[in-house]
Amino acid sequence: MNGQYFRARLDQLQKPPQELEELEERRREAGEAVDRDNQALAVATRAAEEALGLEKQLRAHEQRAAALTADGGRLRSGYRPERHHEVRSAMAALEPVAARAQRLAALAERAAPLETAHAAAEARRGQLVDALAQVERQLGEAPFTEDTFRAAERRMRDLEEALRRSEVDRAMAGAELAAAGDRLRTAEAAEREAAARAERAAAVHRDFRLHNELDRAIGDLRTDLNQEMRPELAALSGEFLGALTDGRYDEVQLDEDYELTVLEDGEPQPVVSGGEEDLGNLVLRLAVSQMIAERAGQPLTLLVLDEIFGSLDETHRLTVLSLLRGLETRFPQVVLITHIESVRDAVDRVLRVRYDEASGSAAVTEERVTVPLGGSGAHVAA
Repeated sequence: MNGQYFRARLDQLQKPPQELEELEERRREAGEAVDRDNQALAVATRAAEEALGLEKQLRAHEQRAAALTADGGRLRSGYRPERHHEVRSAMAALEPVAARAQRLAALAERAAPLETAHAAAEARRGQLVDALAQVERQLGEAPFTEDTFRAAERRMRDLEEALRRSEVDRAMAGAELAAAGDRLRTAEAAEREAAARAERAAAVHRDFRLHNELDRAIGDLRTDLNQEMRPELAALSGEFLGALTDGRYDEVQLDEDYELTVLEDGEPQPVVSGGEEDLGNLVLRLAVSQMIAERAGQPLTLLVLDEIFGSLDETHRLTVLSLLRGLETRFPQVVLITHIESVRDAVDRVLRVRYDEASGSAAVTEERVTVPLGGSGAHVAA
């Protein structure tokens, strides 16, 4: 009698009082009104900020227009608008060239001394060529003597050596000038690459910050969901376990990893058989399915169980099959997928799936229809 009383009392408490439902509805409507007001306030705030910005821009444009009007009044009468536009276009076209010239100024400073050295070497070479020509003329005009010949020969060797040195200096100056040009182009390419890398680094940094923020938000959401759902899952699992064990166990505990522990009189069971462990896993999955159905607002009408009798003996299998019929209020239809032949004798319908190797297809046949175990209205098929 006490059990029936408390069962009736629990059924009464399942439904909230009418006054509480009305208050919840009023609270929901008030929350929606507050959300709408907040959205309207945000829109109005943005509009006000945009209006202030536009007003500042308008004042600045008015001041600029006044200044341009004053400047226009001071212009000479011979002002030509088309010439003014041509000059402005030419200046705009020259702006990229000016920017490039500014970037290359440092490298140009290094190229100027090289060009000067190159010009000096060219001048020195010309002087030596002129001197050589003069010596040759003098040699032709002078009377030939042994000493004169030897002196001219030494002079010729000196001039040829000086000429070779000038040629080497000129070649070195030209090579340094070409190397400076190569370094200039390399520096420009490095500058462009550095700008592209900086842009990519900024994008990666933004993505990294967004990833960290999303990771933190998902972690907080996971923690909140675990704290909210774990007690409810434990309660639903206890109800299913009580129905499947005929009231022997009706309380379970879930840790942070959702490992299920069976409780008896509030104390964890130190030794649990393989069959009881399978029942624990089964009730946890039933509880998850029930919670999903409740969240979706749709009752579960079909329960599919795949190979749940692995560690159960024959007696426990029949017990589980019989107790599954006690869940008919929650699951009107139960489908069992199994390879155990003895299960066929305790279900309503048997559908056998055979694979035909010759045709490469599967065939489904209904073998027989049995009388429901215990006379229940629930339908169990295997």
